[in-house]
Amino acid sequence: MDKKDVLQAEKKFLSIQALAKRWNVSASTVRRIIDEGRLKGIRVRKSFKIDLDSVLDYESNSSF
Repeated sequence: MDKKDVLQAEKKFLSIQALAKRWNVSASTVRRIIDEGRLKGIRVRKSFKIDLDSVLDYESNSSF
């Protein structure tokens, strides 16, 4: 396993509910932002996991 593989394995993800709580918004607001393509993530079975790097990028470019 090279360094890139290790970093990828350590990548963090948030659930829609966790992100909604972090931002103090509804889960539907988070889903809308995902649907608009402003957040990146992956579908895991019936749920969606949002890439933490995408969250941090979004937060740095938004007015929170």
